Amino acid sequence: MRTLLPALMLAALLTGCSTTIPDMVLVQGGSFEMGNTFEGGDDDERPVHHVELDSFLIARTELTVGQFRKFIEATGYVTTAEQGKGCRVFGDVESGRKRDSSWRNVYYEQDDRHPVVCVSWYDAVEYCNWRSREEGLEPCFSGSGKEITCDFSANGYRLPTEAEWEYAARSGGKSYKYAWGDGEPYIDGRLAGNTRDQAAARQFGLKKIWEGYDDGYAYTAPAGSFAPNELGIHDFSGSVYEWCWDWYDQYYYANTAAKNPAGPETGTNRASRDAGFSCSISQECVASRGRGNPKLTFSWGGFRIARSIP
Repeated sequence: MRTLLPALMLAALLTGCSTTIPDMVLVQGGSFEMGNTFEGGDDDERPVHHVELDSFLIARTELTVGQFRKFIEATGYVTTAEQGKGCRVFGDVESGRKRDSSWRNVYYEQDDRHPVVCVSWYDAVEYCNWRSREEGLEPCFSGSGKEITCDFSANGYRLPTEAEWEYAARSGGKSYKYAWGDGEPYIDGRLAGNTRDQAAARQFGLKKIWEGYDDGYAYTAPAGSFAPNELGIHDFSGSVYEWCWDWYDQYYYANTAAKNPAGPETGTNRASRDAGFSCSISQECVASRGRGNPKLTFSWGGFRIARSIP
């Protein structure tokens, strides 16, 4: 049974939020069957299992270049890509790493409205803590490296868990294959995502696309360009990969907690969800799971922020 939060309580939670942060959407808690109930997919998307979640807040869009820029300008933070060997860029045959690539230079055209990419899991954590402090909220993350922990009782910004992400992407846990539903990427006749389509085929010569669908962007599109899902949230299928809090474990679904699962206690890779603008259609399924070293940076990967409701 879902617990509905009074509007006044939600307003109090959001009091003081500036217009420079993503608009947050209240996702009412509830239960759902997590995992892939459709044909195909990877083994790590099963077994399908029952999950119960408390209510939470999640950003209406992926974090944008402009929003990330404010963080950099305020703190002088140097991102993982800028500290090391650059970022893996999309378009090369082997998605090669470019030493001069970072969120500032992703090797395709972006402006401040586009989702920020070439950011590591560590970069996302630093952004969340900075934004929390800026707004007088309690930061969720503490520690460093593999010892970073998340206090889910804090009221600051954090990354969503895999379970929260999938629940929100399914418009509150509905049995949808994609964020827009089960069929082609349209919602009420509107284009519903930046996906593997005609634009990608023209740019990269890709096959196995959504035939007849053309979102007009071979690379990223401005955040919120396409129709939102039933919760009013954009770009859960397509656009860019999004870092989640959880450590990734291929077999975690067989041993996961039923209530507010937050992933294994340790691991090597961090989980990610969604799919890049030209990744395979199967990866656009909201049950599809990604992962990467928390230092990984790539030009089709960014993040979306969330908040607990204490």
